[in-house]
Amino acid sequence: MEKICTDKFSDISILVRSLFDLDPNTITAYNVLVYMLKSKTEHFDSKQKLALALNHAYGMRISYSLTGYGKQVALDVRFQCIRSDYISSDSYIDEIINVMEDILFRPLLDENSFEEAKYMLKSRLERLEEDPDSLALSRALKLADGDHDISIPIHGDLASLSALRYQDVLDLYQIYKNTGKIIFYCGHSEPRIFNLLEKIPQAKKIENKMECIQRKSTSYLVLKKECAQTSLVLIYATSISFQSPLYYPLLALNSILGQGPVSLLFEEVREKHSLCYSISSSLIRFDGALMISVGTRKDALDQVLLLIHEQIERIVHMDYPDSLLEIAKKDLKDLFLRQKDRPNSMLEQHFLDMLLRREESEEQRNKAIDSISKFLIAQAARQLFLLSSVVVEEGEDV
Repeated sequence: MEKICTDKFSDISILVRSLFDLDPNTITAYNVLVYMLKSKTEHFDSKQKLALALNHAYGMRISYSLTGYGKQVALDVRFQCIRSDYISSDSYIDEIINVMEDILFRPLLDENSFEEAKYMLKSRLERLEEDPDSLALSRALKLADGDHDISIPIHGDLASLSALRYQDVLDLYQIYKNTGKIIFYCGHSEPRIFNLLEKIPQAKKIENKMECIQRKSTSYLVLKKECAQTSLVLIYATSISFQSPLYYPLLALNSILGQGPVSLLFEEVREKHSLCYSISSSLIRFDGALMISVGTRKDALDQVLLLIHEQIERIVHMDYPDSLLEIAKKDLKDLFLRQKDRPNSMLEQHFLDMLLRREESEEQRNKAIDSISKFLIAQAARQLFLLSSVVVEEGEDV
C-alpha cells in the first residue's frame, strides 16, 4: 500500500486499483461488472440503502471506473470521506469502515443487477453510436490499426454485450476478486482504515505493458449521419514512448498544436478563419498516438484539413512565435504543480511513476521542461505519421 499522509486536505482519498490485460473478449463484461459492483452489497441491498448509508457518513463518496493504460485496463474503486478529526461523532470511522468492507468484500451480484447493468450499458453504447464525435473517434481508432490495443473500445461493444451471460460476469468477478490490488491512500492518517486496506491481497509487482502504434498506410473513411455538424478525427503515430528523450518535447508540441489555451489550431482554424466550432489535439500516451478532433461544416472540411497540415509544418520548420513555446513550458510546470492540490491527481501521478519506474524529482522535471527547444519539438513533429482520418458529415444515415 502506498501512503501519502498529509494534513493538507480535509478529505481522505483512497484508490483501490486492479490491472488486467485489455482484451476485446472481456472488456464488455468488465463494463457490466462495474455497473453491478456499484449497484448494491449484501448489507446495503438496494441503491437507496447504499445512498442513505453514504449520506449518513457525512457525504462519503464512492466511484468506479475503467481506464486504459496501453495493453492494460485498470478497474478502479475510489473512496472519499471527511477525515475523522473534523467529525464529532464517535461512530464515524465505524460507519466508513462498514461501508468500505461491504463494497470491497461483499458486493451483491444477482441476476437483477446483471440485467439492469446490461440495459444501462446498452443504452450508453447506443448513445455513443448516435453521437457523431464519439462515432468518428471509435472508427478512427479502429482504422488506425485493427490489430493494436488502441482499436479496442474501452466501453465495450454491442455485439459482445448481446452474447454476454450472467455466469460470464460471475466468472470474471472471481478473477477480479483474486487479482492483487494496487492501493493508494492520501490524507490524514487513519490507522483503522489502514488496517482494513492491509487485509486486501495486494499486487506483488506492476508491469508496464505498452507498445507504440506503428507507422503503416493511411486509412480514410467518410460516414453520413443526420447531425448538426461535421465531425473529423485524425490519428497520428508519434513513435515516442515515455522513455524517449523526445517525450517532454512531445508534450510541448501537443500544447502548441492544439491542447494549450493558446494554440496554433485554435488561432488559425477557429479564430482567424472561423472554419470550426471546436478544434483540439490530445495525446494517447500509452499507445504512442496523437489525436486531432474537429467540429466543423461539411463545406469547410477541405480547408480545415489543409490548415491542420500547415500548422504541423509550421512546427516542423519552427515557424511560430517563441511566446507559444514559453506558454507551453509554463503550462506543463503548472500542470504538475496543480497536482499537489488535487489528491486524485497526486495518486495518479504516483501510480504512473511506479508503473514507468520513474524516480524524477520536481527539480529534475522542471529542468527537463526548461530544456525543451523548438528544435527538439520539430524533431518530435517530424515523426508524426497520419494513420487514419474519419469524417462523420451531415446527411442521411448510411
